[in-house]
Amino acid sequence: MKYCKSCHVHYDTSLDHCMLCNGELETVENSTESTYKFTQVKKRPASRFFYRFFFFINVVSALICLYLDYIANGWNLTWSLVVAITNFYAIVMFVILVVPTIWTSKLTKSIIASVLAAFLFGLAIKDYFWAIDYVFPIAVATNIFLITLLIITNKKRWYDYFSSLFVITVIGLVPGLLNLLNVTHQGIPSFICFSYALFTLLGIFFLPSKSSREEFKRRFHV
Repeated sequence: MKYCKSCHVHYDTSLDHCMLCNGELETVENSTESTYKFTQVKKRPASRFFYRFFFFINVVSALICLYLDYIANGWNLTWSLVVAITNFYAIVMFVILVVPTIWTSKLTKSIIASVLAAFLFGLAIKDYFWAIDYVFPIAVATNIFLITLLIITNKKRWYDYFSSLFVITVIGLVPGLLNLLNVTHQGIPSFICFSYALFTLLGIFFLPSKSSREEFKRRFHV
């Protein structure tokens, strides 16, 4: 018999996680409490043809463009790099959106992928400083603000957004490091992003109540 301590529900199945809160189930002896029995659900296998076709079209498109550009300009590739980056960016975004997860995690991954794509575009056209100076710090700082706002306005589900906030906050420290190494040309956006990320990171560790920290340890098995 499986039991969820959060929802106080018994399961007479082979499930490992609670269907209500996704918490880990514990094995217990027979109990007099209510037991919920669920029949085994057999999902119809989804067709992967569209996924494979989408990947195939993008990869072939990138390779054809690289080949045509190579014939015309040799190893001095120009426009084909932009097309190839766009193709692979489309594949990454497709995977992010298709894989089932909470939308804040998808948002964080999408912003990270978009910033990386902007940087690669800059490398392709040999002008990437605009991506480092403005796109990277502004995108990361905006994401930190949005997830923080979600946690403040929906405190009951803060643990759903916490992992995304922690990851993007750590990434937000990178612009400060780039500014320290004199990689950036405009230091103000990087400094603002770094300061905001550092302030948020300190708040994550010192502001939560004792009950919140205990809930975090239980949810994330720390």
